[in-house]
Amino acid sequence: MKRIFWTLALSGALAFSALAADVKVEAREVANDQMVSYYAQDAIGKTVWVIDSRPAGKFSAGHIPGAVNLPLDVLKKDPASVEKLGIPKNAKTVFYCAGRECTLSPDSAAIFRKMGYTDVWVFRNGVPGWNQKAQPLLATDAFIKKGNLILLDTAPGQPTLVSGNNQTVQLSIDDLQSAKAQEVLGKLSKNAPIVVLERSDMATVVDAMDLLREQDFRRLAYFPLAKWQGSLAAAPAASALTWAPVYAKGQVSPKEFQAAVDAGKFILDVRPAADFARGHFKGAVSLPIESMEKDFAKVPKDVPVFVNCATGAKSTKTYDILGRKGYTNVSYLDAEVSCKGEQCRIKE
Repeated sequence: MKRIFWTLALSGALAFSALAADVKVEAREVANDQMVSYYAQDAIGKTVWVIDSRPAGKFSAGHIPGAVNLPLDVLKKDPASVEKLGIPKNAKTVFYCAGRECTLSPDSAAIFRKMGYTDVWVFRNGVPGWNQKAQPLLATDAFIKKGNLILLDTAPGQPTLVSGNNQTVQLSIDDLQSAKAQEVLGKLSKNAPIVVLERSDMATVVDAMDLLREQDFRRLAYFPLAKWQGSLAAAPAASALTWAPVYAKGQVSPKEFQAAVDAGKFILDVRPAADFARGHFKGAVSLPIESMEKDFAKVPKDVPVFVNCATGAKSTKTYDILGRKGYTNVSYLDAEVSCKGEQCRIKE
C-alpha cells in the first residue's frame, strides 16, 4: 500500500506543489523524497524516529503518520520527557514542523544533539513539503472531538462517525468524481478542514484526498474509523455544506491581520531576529519571544498590537505571556507566514 503513495508522490509532485521550487538541501537535512521514502518503507517509528516539534493542537490536526509529538517548549521545560519516547541515542531521528520558516524543528534538533543523540536530522520543508508530495496527514481523535470539521466517509449507507458540531457526509469515490460532489461541496470554503474516514483501505483514502485536492481543498487529513472510541450512527442525507472558522479569544483572521498591516497598526513579530531580517510585514517591530519575559515592557499598552510569527505557535504563546502581564490590547495571528523583504504571504 505504501508503494501506492510513493507512486502518487512522484507523479503528482508538480500538480500539488506547495513550494515555489526545491530548496538546496542543507547539512543534516532530509529532503522531501527521502522523507516520503521512509514512509513508503514503513520505517517511521521502527528504524527512523520522526518527531513533530509543533504544539499539540497542530499535531492533532494533522501529522506525518508514525510521528510522535514533542513540542519545543515541552522539550525545553522538561528534557526528561525525551526518555518517555524510548529513542536510542544512536537512532536516526528526524524533526519537522511547519516548513522552512519554522524554527521549532532545528531548535529541537540542536537540543537533542547536546543531549548526546548522534544521528539527528531535520526535515526543513516540514508539513508543506509533505503536502507538496501529496502525502496523507493523520488526524487524532482529539481534533475530531474539538469539532467544526467536515468528516467525509466514502462508504455511503454504512454506520459512521457522527460527533459534536462536526458535519458528516458520505460520498463514494464515484460521487466525488461526479456532479454530486459539486452539489455537496461546491459552496464549501477551500479552507474547511476535511477529515477522510479510513475503513482499513488507505488506497481509497488517497484517492479521495487526490480528488479533494483537485477541487482545491487545502486542509486535508484522515482518521482511522477503528480508532474512534464512541458509537457510530447513520449519516444525514448528503446536502450542500458550508463552513466558517471559529476563532479563539484574541485570535484574528488573516484578512483582519492584513488590514492591520495595511493600516499601519503596531505589528509585533516574535520570530528570531535572523528570520525577521530576511523578511517581515511592512512596519513590523521585532521582539523575539525568547526575550518576551524580560523585554515585554517594550510592547505598548495604549494602541492595538497584532502579533505574528512563522506558524502561529509563538504568536499564540506571546498572547498568553502578555495577557499574564496585564495586556488587554493584543491580538494574534495563528497561521503560516512566509516573507521576502516586505512581501509576506499568509496561509491559514
